[in-house]
Amino acid sequence: MKKTYTPTLKGVISLLLLCNFSFIGLFSAQDTLRTPSGAGAKPFITVSTHYGFIMAHNPNMEYLIKSHIGGGEVSLALQTQGEKNWERVYNNPEKGLGFYLAELGNPLQLGQAIGLFPFVNFPLNPGRKFKLFVRTGNGLGLITKPYEKKLNHKNNINGSYFNEFIYLRLYSVFHPFKNIQMQTGVGLTHLSNGNWAVPNLGINIMTMNLGLRFYKFDSQKGIPKTARDTSSEKISKKLFVTTNFLSGINETNYRNGKKYGTFALTLSVWKTVSPKSRFCAGNDLFYYMSNLAKAEEKGTFDTSNKLNNLQAGFRLGYEIVVGKIALPIEMGTYYYTKTTADGSFYHRVGLRVYMTKRLILNYTLKTHWFTAENIEFGAGYRF
Repeated sequence: MKKTYTPTLKGVISLLLLCNFSFIGLFSAQDTLRTPSGAGAKPFITVSTHYGFIMAHNPNMEYLIKSHIGGGEVSLALQTQGEKNWERVYNNPEKGLGFYLAELGNPLQLGQAIGLFPFVNFPLNPGRKFKLFVRTGNGLGLITKPYEKKLNHKNNINGSYFNEFIYLRLYSVFHPFKNIQMQTGVGLTHLSNGNWAVPNLGINIMTMNLGLRFYKFDSQKGIPKTARDTSSEKISKKLFVTTNFLSGINETNYRNGKKYGTFALTLSVWKTVSPKSRFCAGNDLFYYMSNLAKAEEKGTFDTSNKLNNLQAGFRLGYEIVVGKIALPIEMGTYYYTKTTADGSFYHRVGLRVYMTKRLILNYTLKTHWFTAENIEFGAGYRF
């Protein structure tokens, strides 16, 4: 009898660690995010408290949400000095590393959420007395009480210890004392394993936050007050075409724990509108082995013809450009599919790195609204 391979918890954890830490290393090691060497590049330490709630985006998770949640965050940041073009374009943002910890309001079945993530703080209105910033981060998350068949079978939200950690925060700043900055704002934190292990409804945490920043080594002396004029730095606004081949793994049934391969081929036409952004229209082809397994079980389509499993979609997208790194936000609709269990629309967020003039590396999360379908890894070519 042919032996069937069943991934162990140790193997799953090892792979998730490798994937997430590879992403962190990639994000922080690119030339576009290299630590400045100027005398003003001193660290800032910020301590923040969070209070909020888990968004019940699926009615099946409401019974697990017992109360509001509290948490905290510690981060270490550096002020960029305008040495790179992307720093000047974004008015010298800050970059750093953060640690996040939150109680999830149900210690027995949900436990705590922990995150370790690199981030960038983008100033929205530089030079104003009332300053606004937006923080974006992506890293490694940990849920301390995931689903377990015997020990925690009521947790239908999350099926793995390690998850992708996505962090967004809008905040304002003011200075009550010398060398101390106060921050107030709202944040959204998302944790998901990309359907590597089910259940995986995803955890979305909405919080208000209050923070204090302590300036070390009189670092304010080195902060640039204004960004250098970039109007003379030309960008190409010609249309260009990219194609990407993406693959991943997902799971459909937490009772048997079987993993399935996912494959996608994309073709996109891009239009750059500024040094910060570009738009696209594109076409996607998907072939998910998990859809075949579902069809064989439920009889949704004829699985003897493997082409019935093919899905095709039209997509519109936007990329936030940070040097060689791009943060895509995309939405598409299927115009050909034999299965509609997940709905007609799909979405993609994540990270792309334009390594060279032609080579693209891809790390994205494909979802149907707030429900993750799989994490996509791949490479592409720019024509």
